[in-house]
Amino acid sequence: MTILKVEQLTCGYDKKPIVKDVSFAVHDGEFVGIVGPNGSGKTTLLRALIGLLKVKSGSVIVGSHRIENLERKELAKRLAFVPQLMEPVVGFTVEEYVLLGRTPYFKRFSFEREDDHKAVDWAIEELKLEAYRNRQVTELSGGEFQRVAIARALAQKPRALLLDEPTSHLDIRYQVSICKLLRRLRSHRSIIATFHDLNLAARFCDRLILLKNGQLVAEGAPGEVITPKNIWQAYHIKVAVRGGTGQKIRYVAMP
Repeated sequence: MTILKVEQLTCGYDKKPIVKDVSFAVHDGEFVGIVGPNGSGKTTLLRALIGLLKVKSGSVIVGSHRIENLERKELAKRLAFVPQLMEPVVGFTVEEYVLLGRTPYFKRFSFEREDDHKAVDWAIEELKLEAYRNRQVTELSGGEFQRVAIARALAQKPRALLLDEPTSHLDIRYQVSICKLLRRLRSHRSIIATFHDLNLAARFCDRLILLKNGQLVAEGAPGEVITPKNIWQAYHIKVAVRGGTGQKIRYVAMP
């Protein structure tokens, strides 16, 4: 089942296009990584997919709806976004912070319902945060707070979870932990995330989208995308790629 379809998408800021004529589809249960050098348009693409950036031409289709035809609340019930830098909110416990993910379901002048609390309990359990439920979010480490931010997005009960650099500013233990978590979470939804680290993306993602200057260089299984030719085209650096053949996981080694 196709969750998200991008057709000849061009988008950017003011009159300057950053992402140019990009097309791909994301299916249910896939973990898709968007990779490319700095300035390649990874975050811009993600912002367009979540409706935070207006489409200049082409289309983004969520389920069977063009993104511009969905109201913000309806879109938030289908797609959830975890930005790269999220600051903990002073005065909120973990449970209260995760409850913010239920905002799209709140009616005007109404309080949370039983369904909202069940969704929060489920998200906290999924992220194994039971021991942190009553902790202030400002007391958490970076890796712990990243899990809380993902739980908040998960409480929206979206069909797809989009994350911008979910492993940035984390040590290697938390990087691997977050990637393992996202891979597990894809069993009931799609995961789309941007990465700087090609090794992490190749190790955990089912499919990769490689960008250069806002254009699609390659798209497919990690073993098809992470090749010396594609890396040279995107990054202008020679690398040795080891660790598998065909569609198996690849690893990038510096020359």
